[in-house]
Formats: sequence, C-alpha cells, structure tokens
Amino acid sequence: MRMTWADFLALIATLNGEATHANCRRLAQELSRRPVSYIIGFAERHAEALYRLNQEKFGTLPVIDLTARDGRPFP
Repeated sequence: MRMTWADFLALIATLNGEATHANCRRLAQELSRRPVSYIIGFAERHAEALYRLNQEKFGTLPVIDLTARDGRPFP
C-alpha cells in the first residue's frame, strides 16, 4: 500500500495541531494497525515534509501575529 500525501496529512491530523504524548500515542496506535510498508511510507513522507520545510525561504518568512520584544515583526 502506497502512502499518499492525503494519507499522510490525515494521519498528521490525528495530532490535532499538538504533538502531545496522548496525540502521538493515538498516531502511533493508528500506524500500528497498518502494514509495515505503510509505516515506512509515513516515515518517508515525514522526512520529505521536514526537508521541504527546512528551506531558507520558509525560515525567513515573518510569523503572522507575532512580534519581537521591540515591536518589530518576528522574523
């Protein structure tokens, strides 16, 4: 079974926006019900997502509604 981006994002949604212990446990339980190839696919999509996010263009974007202590937009 091939992991699609839609599958990956659906699994990430089980975290409800927070990587708390309970949410990560729920994600791990969901993954444990899948074939090994699916789990590997999840890991590969996760690595690719982190790689894509680790680009300079994303690191230099201002964060919405967040300012530095002196009032300037947070870089």
